[in-house]
Amino acid sequence: MFLKCLDIFGFKSFADRTHIEFADGITALLGPNGCGKSNVVDAVKWVLAENKAKNLRADTMESVIFNGTETRPPLNIAEVTLTIANENGLLPLEDSEIALKRRLYRSGESEYYINNRQVGPTEIRRLFMDTGVGKAAYSVMEQGKIDQILSSKPEDRRYLFEEAAGISRSKAECAEAERELERTRQNLAQIEVALIENKRSYETLKVQSEKTIKYRQFKDDIFNCELDIQLLRLKDFTQDKARQETAKKELEEKRTAVQKEIEEIQAALFENNDKIKDLQTKMNSLQVELAKVQTEKTNKLQRAQEYNLQANQIKEKIGILEVKQNSIQEKIDTFNEEIDEREADLHSKNRQLDSVKQNIESFTQNITSSSAKITENDTLAAKSADEIEELNRQIADYQKQLGEITEDIVKELDAKLKDSGYSSNAAKSAKEEVENSLAKLKIFAEGRKNIFSDYASITGHSESENEKLIQDAIKAFEEISSISVNIEEAVSKYEKAMPDFIEDFTSPEGIITKKRGIDSKILDINSQIEKINERIASYKSENGELVKKINEYRETLNQLRVTEASMAQAIFGVKQNVEILRRSLVSEQNNLRQNQEEFEQEQRRRDELNEQIIDVQSELAAIEHRGQKCADEMSEINSEIVRCNSSVSGTQNKLDKKQEEQRKIQSQYEKLAMDLVTSDNDIRNIKQNFIDTHSRDLMEFEERMYKITTSSAVLREKLAKSREELKALGSVNLMAPEEFGEQKERYEKLQSSYDDTNKSLENLIRVSEEIKTKSTEMFLDTYNKIKKNFHNMFRRLFGGGRGELRLVDPQNVLTSGIDIYAEPPGKKLQNIALLSGGEKTMTAVALLFATYQVRPSPFCLLDEIDAALDDKNVSSFVTALRSFAKLSQYIVITHNKKTVMGASTMLGVTMQESGVSKVMTMRLDKEISAEPDESEKEFIEEDVPPEENVYIPPRPAKRIHNPDGTITDPEIEKFRAEAKEAARKSKAAKIAEDEKKSAEKAASDDKKSENQERAEEKQK
Repeated sequence: MFLKCLDIFGFKSFADRTHIEFADGITALLGPNGCGKSNVVDAVKWVLAENKAKNLRADTMESVIFNGTETRPPLNIAEVTLTIANENGLLPLEDSEIALKRRLYRSGESEYYINNRQVGPTEIRRLFMDTGVGKAAYSVMEQGKIDQILSSKPEDRRYLFEEAAGISRSKAECAEAERELERTRQNLAQIEVALIENKRSYETLKVQSEKTIKYRQFKDDIFNCELDIQLLRLKDFTQDKARQETAKKELEEKRTAVQKEIEEIQAALFENNDKIKDLQTKMNSLQVELAKVQTEKTNKLQRAQEYNLQANQIKEKIGILEVKQNSIQEKIDTFNEEIDEREADLHSKNRQLDSVKQNIESFTQNITSSSAKITENDTLAAKSADEIEELNRQIADYQKQLGEITEDIVKELDAKLKDSGYSSNAAKSAKEEVENSLAKLKIFAEGRKNIFSDYASITGHSESENEKLIQDAIKAFEEISSISVNIEEAVSKYEKAMPDFIEDFTSPEGIITKKRGIDSKILDINSQIEKINERIASYKSENGELVKKINEYRETLNQLRVTEASMAQAIFGVKQNVEILRRSLVSEQNNLRQNQEEFEQEQRRRDELNEQIIDVQSELAAIEHRGQKCADEMSEINSEIVRCNSSVSGTQNKLDKKQEEQRKIQSQYEKLAMDLVTSDNDIRNIKQNFIDTHSRDLMEFEERMYKITTSSAVLREKLAKSREELKALGSVNLMAPEEFGEQKERYEKLQSSYDDTNKSLENLIRVSEEIKTKSTEMFLDTYNKIKKNFHNMFRRLFGGGRGELRLVDPQNVLTSGIDIYAEPPGKKLQNIALLSGGEKTMTAVALLFATYQVRPSPFCLLDEIDAALDDKNVSSFVTALRSFAKLSQYIVITHNKKTVMGASTMLGVTMQESGVSKVMTMRLDKEISAEPDESEKEFIEEDVPPEENVYIPPRPAKRIHNPDGTITDPEIEKFRAEAKEAARKSKAAKIAEDEKKSAEKAASDDKKSENQERAEEKQK
């Protein structure tokens, strides 16, 4: 199972927090009309970063927030969380469970989260690329989506195949590479322009100032040559005009004479042609009528053409408006996405700023508390120093008392010793006697112990031996008793030798005890002083650490304040950017509304024009009938006139010859008139062009025109030579020498930048070609599989027939549209637009399941796609759906009982409270759910040949590592060679064209010169 649960709060009709658990297999979503079933599909699409309000069946994005009912107030937030299982690692994240959350506030702020980590909408879209899941993938088949797939343009249904082929990400990368390639080309062009300009300046700065003199000389020569050439042309045109005027006068005289002869012949004919006149009168009236009919027809045809032209213009305009509308909608979508991303960035920066402010406050409090602690420690240290001084005074008093007691002890001890007659020798002798008695006792006891131990270690003693041992033991104890008596005597003697006043000294009231008490107090006080000193040292050490921390806090605080200022500036910039985007969005929305109004207006105009075209066509049919009738009558009258004219045929032939002669003269006359107009125009153009080119009047040099002796060919050769010399001279810059050093350094930097950019361009071209080739191969492989699967799935669902997919342009696989053809049983192969609603739905289901066979979508939401199917087709649909239930997870919104019986889980959507949707879940037993049809015959699949005449771009050749360490890219070398060859051919073609033009111009000038010479000779 891929889709685990959906949590909705405040989205459309889900006012309360609603938790929906999804099971694997097929889940049927039931409920009456208007209860909010499709809102579940909209919630899934919305959380997958759908930003087009119309795709969510809403006017604006804020409309998806619960708007309140009669009993409930509206909410200010909408939140949807979609939890997805990712145990198989289909999504490129390490988490086994992924929670996607989207939150929208009524203020317009939008937030996106992946596992509670705030992201932008683009990251969510990239997460689902090439998985079949997403706002535009085939995982959601909603109401109207079937017709959209089948009736859309062939190019628009490519997304199904691209998603199944897994090239959506590659296509996005290719588009990004193309954009980067275009940006690099623009940068390269800019650098190249700058490089060319700097190179030109670099080379020009070497030229000396005398170029200016040559430049002026060449400019004067060019002006004089052009002036002479134009004067000669003006002279030729003036002479041609004079000759034409003379010939015109001669033709006028000849035309007048012929006209008189014709009038005399016609007068003779009119005398014998009364009957012909009547017929001619009738013929003329018919001709007038026919002319009227023809004029009326012409007007109607012209009006019809105008209407058709207007209709075509309106059609083109409607197409342009549709493209403009799509472009504006794409801009609106882009602005919405950018606004969402900027608002997510703004929200993140606001949180970071709040965190920085909290840190600033925390560090400020830490500095304050540390300073207070330092002050407190200084106070305690000062008090402790006062305590030490007091204790030192006490020690001094005790030491004074100790000195007095020590002096008293010496005096009293000396007096007591004298009074008691104490002898140190007697005390020493008594002590030695006590020690000797104790040593004897120890030695005697040790000896007897050894004897008894040895006896005890030997077994098998007789009674006599035991009795003897007992007697020896008795004697030993007697001996010990004797020694103990000696010890007592020695101790008594020692006590008598020692003075009695020692006990007085050491008694609790004795002087020694007092001394010890004072010593103990002094030690206690010294211990207290030592502890106080340690406490003072700890205070000082703590203050030192606090000072360091305060310095660190202050440094960090300064950094935080700088960060706070920079973040505040960044937030201000983001807010301004968002505001600009919102204004742009509003502007584009207004443009969209205006475009929609203009689109509707043009559609109304188109309908009106179509009605007018039909009316004009009806009128044209009536006019043609009238014209045919007039033509028939004229034919009869003309036959009668021919019979009448047979008597005067000779005169008529003579008249015809004169009229023919008159027409020829008139034609020559009109030609001469046109030539005169042309000559006038040529003279006027020469003068005007000279004024436009040199800002001077050509007639200022009229006298010079009759003094020119050089031919036009020589002048043109001289002009071409002067122009070539001027072009070879190049530009002149008199300030070049001072800037040559700086210009050289600037040129070298630009050359280095040009080389680096050109290398990047070559790498991007290679990457783009590799992506295109790989994407083409992947797309073709998937397309051929879907093509075969579609044919067989179509046969399975329809019980026969044939389904076919065709590439519109096999030579451009990555941009070609895909046509769908269907042949239900008993019908001919035809485009899907001619199918019925049920057949279209089944064809779309066949295409959907054919896609699933190649790359199954982890889950799929089907919104009432079985509504147009009859019972038989529903059974086929459910059977096919159950066969795919093991591969994908299906949530089907339906009202059909058979579809419900094919599901394993049922979700019910109700509105117990008006305007508020509730969801309940029920697991269906196996015996309740529909069993597959076991009677279905075994289906045999048919092979379908792959697409023919397909062009796959070749992969770029491998790069060659040269021995000198450089790398040669054959593809880039080929690209460079082609570019050089194209430039060479273009240059050669331009040179050839220039030479051809020069030759033609020279020939024309020579011809004019010859004509002029002939005219001059003729005049002479």
